[in-house]
Amino acid sequence: MSPPDYSLLLIMICFWVAYWLVKRYLIDAVGGVSEERERRIRTADEEWAARHEEYELALQKVESRVDGALRQASQRRKELRQEALGKRQELLEATHEKAESRLEAALKELAEAAEAARAELRASAHSLARELASRLLEREVSS
Repeated sequence: MSPPDYSLLLIMICFWVAYWLVKRYLIDAVGGVSEERERRIRTADEEWAARHEEYELALQKVESRVDGALRQASQRRKELRQEALGKRQELLEATHEKAESRLEAALKELAEAAEAARAELRASAHSLARELASRLLEREVSS
């Protein structure tokens, strides 16, 4: 009988040593890096979610402030518009009163001028009638 072939046993030992070395220094190392990468991604996702939530809350606060400011500005604009319309109405009334008084003064002045012109016409009517008659008759008319 021939001695047993130990080469298969030796090949199996080499295989398991090589497997253990590859697993320990390559597969486990790559797996550790992969797990570390996944952990970092998870942490970054969680941090992003937290920051995004803070951002959303801050955005809501800013939007509510802007809405409040818009409401206040609208109210203030309405108040100022009412105030301006009131002042405009006052100015219109004052201008109307001033125009009325100027019109009355002008009418009074015109009436006085008309009365003066009538008085002057009455005073000179006799002389004008005599002059007209003289021109029509082409001779001097005595009074």
